[in-house]
Amino acid sequence: MLFSGIERPYLLSKLAAGLARQIVVLRAPPGFGKTALMKAAYERLVDGRLTLPGLHETAISHCSWLNASGILSPERFVSELLQSLGLAALAGKQEALTDAMESIARREGETVVFIDNIDDIEGADSHRLLERLILSAPDNLRIALSSCSPAQLPLARLKARGVLAELTARDMEFGRSELRRLLSGSAMTALVDPIMEITRGWPALAQLAAGIVAGDPTEEERRLLLAGAHPDLTDYARETVVNRLSSAVLSMLRSLSPFQEFRLDLASDLGFSDLSEEDLATIETMHPVIEHGQNGWLSLHPVLRICLERDAAFVSDADKKALHRQAALWFATRTHLERAVSHAAQSGDFHMAEEIIGKAGGVDIFLRAGHQVLEHLIDNFPPDVLHASPGLMVSYAVVLSKRGNATAGRERLDSLKENGEWSAAALAAVDRSVLDHIDSLIDVYEDRRMTIDQAGRLERAAAALPPHATWELAWLFNHLCIIYTRTGDLEEARRAALKALGYYREEKTPYAQVFMLIHLGLVSTLKDEFSAALQFCREAEELVERVHWTDRNLLAIVRLAIADVLYQQGDVLQVEQSLTECMEPLIRGESWVDLFTRLFWLLARSRLQVSGFDAAAAALDKAEEVAVERNLPRLKTAVAIMRIDLLVRAGMIESASQAVERATSLKETSGADNWTWREAYDFDIATARLALAHGQALQALELLEALIISARTSGRAYHRMLAEIMAVQASWKAGRQQQAFAYLQSAIALARTHEATQLFTDEGHDLATTMRAIVRRFGLKVFSPNAVEFMSRIVGHGLDRKPRRVAPNLPDEEAAPAAPGLLSAREITVLRLLSEGRSNKEIARELGLSEATVKFHLKNIFAKLGVSRRGMAVSVSKHLKLTEPK
Repeated sequence: MLFSGIERPYLLSKLAAGLARQIVVLRAPPGFGKTALMKAAYERLVDGRLTLPGLHETAISHCSWLNASGILSPERFVSELLQSLGLAALAGKQEALTDAMESIARREGETVVFIDNIDDIEGADSHRLLERLILSAPDNLRIALSSCSPAQLPLARLKARGVLAELTARDMEFGRSELRRLLSGSAMTALVDPIMEITRGWPALAQLAAGIVAGDPTEEERRLLLAGAHPDLTDYARETVVNRLSSAVLSMLRSLSPFQEFRLDLASDLGFSDLSEEDLATIETMHPVIEHGQNGWLSLHPVLRICLERDAAFVSDADKKALHRQAALWFATRTHLERAVSHAAQSGDFHMAEEIIGKAGGVDIFLRAGHQVLEHLIDNFPPDVLHASPGLMVSYAVVLSKRGNATAGRERLDSLKENGEWSAAALAAVDRSVLDHIDSLIDVYEDRRMTIDQAGRLERAAAALPPHATWELAWLFNHLCIIYTRTGDLEEARRAALKALGYYREEKTPYAQVFMLIHLGLVSTLKDEFSAALQFCREAEELVERVHWTDRNLLAIVRLAIADVLYQQGDVLQVEQSLTECMEPLIRGESWVDLFTRLFWLLARSRLQVSGFDAAAAALDKAEEVAVERNLPRLKTAVAIMRIDLLVRAGMIESASQAVERATSLKETSGADNWTWREAYDFDIATARLALAHGQALQALELLEALIISARTSGRAYHRMLAEIMAVQASWKAGRQQQAFAYLQSAIALARTHEATQLFTDEGHDLATTMRAIVRRFGLKVFSPNAVEFMSRIVGHGLDRKPRRVAPNLPDEEAAPAAPGLLSAREITVLRLLSEGRSNKEIARELGLSEATVKFHLKNIFAKLGVSRRGMAVSVSKHLKLTEPK
């Protein structure tokens, strides 16, 4: 039973509320937990743990259960019903049902009856008896009924009387949080999103998937599970759905199973016979096994599609291609151009696909539709076809860039700009504005050409466009938002984001709207407007889950923006879990420097508290690896600054001092463009923290005060709040008690409105001591009641906790043996391959890395071992037994 896996109290409360109204109908396909939910409610009503809303003073005098499966006659139905109601003596009488209702009406308390599987009741007479039962039920008789198909009951009349409540598959399907709880006992909670994509909230499949994960699956079983082809899943879909379908429905669905989406009129035009009213009703009630989209579009559940495709294996490839070609023509004549191109490509008729793209207005239409549409389009074309068409080459450049290979995307775009080997007619099909659009998009991924001068050029370009050029204006303001965020003009960034969002809404492009809502959330966070940030991010999340819920990368970006706010509000454990799941989609998909900076810094800070220093340092190691792979010097600088802060928090002061030197060196060598206001602020905060650790309070205060003035002037309230919290400690330690008091009041005022407690909590024991000293010096009466309540809450939440520290270095480090944790797991693997005599290229091929990443790991290994050559590294590692199995 599903309720033995996880509790679903909100469903129990909905069922109880329905019983309080009088009649509840639970309708969903098999495997959605209808019986489990009614069983849980039945058991809790019997032992008094569940009460019905509004009926707290009325006792449950009788609670019973009836399974309608196998009841073949009206007489048997009445007999079983009366027995379950405790009225077996009335069986056989002429008006037994009427007499039973009168007997129940005379009872003192409430009578509750659960009737399971009412769609198994056979015969019109039995259905009429059930209808009589429901329509004549006295006020103190509460009835819950479950069915897989539409119940033959007078539901409209019951709704009109206000006595009916319905629970559907939409209510009972699993969400991600429930799937996460179901998987929480396993070591594979990172599989939540891919398993959610496969199960689509179908509880029985989720339960089966959890069992597979908990059973220590082999690599092949894991692959089958994530592909939706595991026998446990497909057998369940076949037993509960496929075997129940009529031959007409089954024949149509098998033939249309290669289609991601279809409509019944498409099926009819492709030669399939029209379905009966009963078959149409069956399809209508099978959500989400057969998903119903807008305007009559249908899509099959992934596991069901696999079952049907296997059944249709006898269809030849030629027949499938012919079907796709028919579908392409059908979609093209109805201006569903993205689908038309996709089916043309799957049919192998790439000439048709290119013609459709041209008629659609070029590649621009696919940019509007979203990355998944674009990616699906490109994945259906062979490389030689892609390179033969300028329009497809632009799409390919976008897909490569969004997959994290901006360099390759730039190369293909540059070849287009230089005209390459294409004809003038072919090049004319690609609008120059589209090339400019993609060019600036890749600029964002490469983190270059985002300056004030570039912003001025884009502002002039926007001013020259007419108001009806909504798509071009939207992109210009989208890019301006990113530039202004990078240069630190947050108010202009917000203005640009709001304009872009408005234009994208006019264009009705949900994918682009999601990004602008994310930008608004990120900018609001930097302005210390966490409530507004969370509202923007939740709106983006809702839009993704409604329209682009299979896009894992887009969902990961939204969750990162949400995590940024949740961390400030103290939800550290959820942030750590969420970002661990988000990391892989962001690393392998679309992202840019500011997102990576937030991802890895939040992950490091949350892991420091949840798992300790090693896990936090591993997050920064991964960030540096990404910086090398994607050639992002600014991210590398940002990671060096994060490392200073992390080392000080962990008590590793000498290492932090060395990290300052490295960050300073990176600032000098990587160029001024890779040291923005963010790096400057974060560096000042990190060095101020190090100065405090060295006992240099005045030096720290000088850095923090300059930052506070700058942040106040420019509206960068997040950094201002962080600096003021640290300035409380610096001022107090410098003997400036009145100044410490003023900074504390200001920081609390900035944080309290949005419940931003975590920045205080992060400062640990030192800030707790300082706050108590300020209270002793000035008394609580100088603070407002709200400020006192806030201080009490953050101290009680863990501010008095000692920070987690690593063991200090031994006095004579050179004489100390190497610790087992000296190298990371990845570095040990690289060192082991190095010991086997592998070259850099061979190591890269073995681990699936670039050679630049391997060189990065080797550089770290040499530094940690204190050597300068490969042979010395191997010799030292053997001496210290670093690569031997533990």
